[in-house]
Amino acid sequence: MSIEVLQDNICINRLVERKKKEITLESSIIVPDVKPDIVKPIDLSGNVCIYKKEIINGRIKIDGTIDCNIIYLVDSVDESIRGLNSNIDFSEFLEIDSNISEADIDANIIIKNMECEVLNGRKVNLKATIELSARLYSNDGVNILKDINGARGIQKLNKIVQLNSMVGKNTAKSIAKENIILNQEEHVVEILKKEIRIINKDFKISYNKVVAKSEVSVKILYLTEDGRINYVEKIIPIMGFIDMENVTEENICDVKYCMKNILVKLNNTDENSIYLEIEVEISCYSYETKDVELIQDVYTPFSNIEYNRKSIKAMVGLQNISDKYAINEQILSPEISNSRIYNVSTTTNINTVKIVGSKAIYEGEAFVNILYESTEVTRIDKKEFKFPINYEIDILEGMNEENLDIMLEVENYNVSSQDDNIQVNIELNISTKMFKTIELNIIDNVEEKELENQEEYSIIVYFVKAGDTLWNIAKKYRSTVENIKQINNIEDEDKLEINQQLFIPRYVEKVKAM
Repeated sequence: MSIEVLQDNICINRLVERKKKEITLESSIIVPDVKPDIVKPIDLSGNVCIYKKEIINGRIKIDGTIDCNIIYLVDSVDESIRGLNSNIDFSEFLEIDSNISEADIDANIIIKNMECEVLNGRKVNLKATIELSARLYSNDGVNILKDINGARGIQKLNKIVQLNSMVGKNTAKSIAKENIILNQEEHVVEILKKEIRIINKDFKISYNKVVAKSEVSVKILYLTEDGRINYVEKIIPIMGFIDMENVTEENICDVKYCMKNILVKLNNTDENSIYLEIEVEISCYSYETKDVELIQDVYTPFSNIEYNRKSIKAMVGLQNISDKYAINEQILSPEISNSRIYNVSTTTNINTVKIVGSKAIYEGEAFVNILYESTEVTRIDKKEFKFPINYEIDILEGMNEENLDIMLEVENYNVSSQDDNIQVNIELNISTKMFKTIELNIIDNVEEKELENQEEYSIIVYFVKAGDTLWNIAKKYRSTVENIKQINNIEDEDKLEINQQLFIPRYVEKVKAM
């Protein structure tokens, strides 16, 4: 006996695993000979760069660096300040449970805390506590059973599933370059601090390309020769052209940005300018939503159909949602409101995610650090303020926390003073990638074999038991669902009652009219 099996290959996407851990990086920094001794640190900050991410011997390896800035009080009579810049390079591993050698790695690093211990006037120990998280996604081609021909009286149980199938993936690099001309009356001694953010992200589809647009926001705090502290801000547009065959506007595009290298330096004294160069990697994963008809079971009244069944996980219901969240707070702080504010920096963190019914609730914090002119012992001081974040989003039914990929970024912020109050305004961008994970039943290796000891009957009386379906009853007695529905006047095959009496007719092939 010979049957013909028709198959189709589809790309199945799934979340393989997610990992997260907190680590502390350390580095000893020697104060250069051209700089004065350090007495105590005033402000610590850093920017994260990721060089490389890969899977090696069952572990995720992430290489990168923390670009660190230290503003410190020097050992001098006039209580002046200076700055130190150093990198903490790292190669960190995340153990994974899955036996997988290739997968797409979505990695993110957040600086949770920074500490600086003065060992002596010429040496400090710098610690940076970071949260490293990674998600592994696989995109595997799977052969599915599309149809079966050649078997007499074949019966198929089909199920239509709406899957998110990958269209393509690719990356592009973009470099932001700028020569920032400073006030010619200022003679810059050194850079104290730099804050770099990627904001205003957007993309569009054009002729087999994903055109990603965004801006690099740069704020640089610097020290002049006469001891004044000043800053300069710059917005630099960047664009990446990501080649992706067959991508359309109907596709779901997951576009992400990763800083790879940062170079900020003073040019020669004659120019009185700052050169900056920031390398950004832009990645895009594009998905289409398609209905796939899967054969879940198959039989025929005239032979035995044998097959293997396997279960695989797949992503469905994929959505990318971007939303704004505003923080507007007023703080009573006379010491800051009556002083000059040198610099403001903002960081955020999501602490918990709770699923309550059809909503996900994000709870976290926004931290605002204000550097201001002090009338106390030092000429500059810092205060940190903390504000709660409580955000709700509608989610898909049956989702859990692991199906939420959350990115929280500071889009804009400003701080102004009035009387003894400080007004803080922060605009956050909350990006949520959400999906469900379902189990797909795939059957393969289908074979047809002769039927032995076939029972002969015209009709059987059957009483429905718990868990019965018309399909299972029809398959057991080698009838068909349609024949049972017709003879028993059943309109809805999903509404069976326990102990309901059914007549099961023997399958008879219809003879086509000549």
